[in-house]
Amino acid sequence: MKEIKRILFALLFFVLLFCSANPPRLIPKVVLLLSFDGIRWDSIKDVKGFSLVEKEGFKVEKMRSVFPSLTFPAHASIATGTFPKNHGVVSSVFLEKNSKRRFSDEKEAEWLLTPPLWVLIEKKGLKSAVCAWPLSSGSWKGIYPTYYKPYSDELTDREIEEWVITCLKMRDKPNLIMAWFHGADYAGHKYGPKSPEYMEAVERSGKIIERILKAIKIEKMENRTALLIASDHGMSEVKKEIDLASRIPKKSFFPYIAISGPVANIYVENPRQYNIVKESLKPLKNACLVFEKQEVPQEFTTGDTSRSGDFLAICNPGDVFLPFRSPKKEVLKGMHGYSPSNLNMCGIFLACGDGVPKSKKEEACIVDICPTVLKMLGISENENIDGKALF
Repeated sequence: MKEIKRILFALLFFVLLFCSANPPRLIPKVVLLLSFDGIRWDSIKDVKGFSLVEKEGFKVEKMRSVFPSLTFPAHASIATGTFPKNHGVVSSVFLEKNSKRRFSDEKEAEWLLTPPLWVLIEKKGLKSAVCAWPLSSGSWKGIYPTYYKPYSDELTDREIEEWVITCLKMRDKPNLIMAWFHGADYAGHKYGPKSPEYMEAVERSGKIIERILKAIKIEKMENRTALLIASDHGMSEVKKEIDLASRIPKKSFFPYIAISGPVANIYVENPRQYNIVKESLKPLKNACLVFEKQEVPQEFTTGDTSRSGDFLAICNPGDVFLPFRSPKKEVLKGMHGYSPSNLNMCGIFLACGDGVPKSKKEEACIVDICPTVLKMLGISENENIDGKALF
């Protein structure tokens, strides 16, 4: 009996010695936040990748965007949990009057007035990985994601997918992976939201989700990973183009006319210019909405900042402004940027995996995504965030 005890003790000693020499690798919780630009709320029915996520988890039937429902303001709202009046990205083209800076093609993170998700979690000692997310280029107050590929609309959706899967395979895995896919938005603009080409792009997006779900399974990460699928806005058919810029006199002065689809911010430098532009816009009041800065209703406000135009013009749903100082381009058949109360501007939100309940919510707003991610990673909500966690 004593001999058996000695043998068992020796075996236990070697097992403990082996375990201490080779400690088990702890797999951190990983949250994937994938944005599929321009996918409308009613376009994903029976698309397999999206259906797989919905079946296993959480869905918002209609995800409201912000105003303007454009790629850069909306992605800034997803990343920061704040509305444009707070994060400062008031459109996809704008001027900061105080500094005379124009929102550059680089779309650097420094334009954000409130911190994005990757900054919030890096400050807490967690790791982030960001690929092509609008407004992710450069640092925010000196803070970068641990791993990142700067924003570029030249990256293909397949290249972005491969980058995400590479992150999942890392030994030192990031806690948050954010990536932006733009194929559906491109198809929606070029062919319209009811076109076969748009639906094919949505189907391709579904295939991306399927392959990422498969990669999670291959890495044996199902129990430690949450997958969040979102879009920034929906898409509406274009019916008419309006030439706003040609109606504004430019003799002896040059107002800055910042046009982003159906939204135009117009900036002037003095009272004389103000009165000239005001008079020139009066005939347009039957064709679109025109507001002086101090009269903009709550539904369309982007804040009383130096980044908002002295005048704001907004097309009716289905109409779009012609680009300013650009050669005549191919006519767009799909557009967004309209009021978030317009049903066609609603996007998608689905989630599955670790910490995600199996339930549905009729409606929510994209500013609710950031606090949801923070809660999933065990980070208390920032008091300056406008949104509330979805679950």
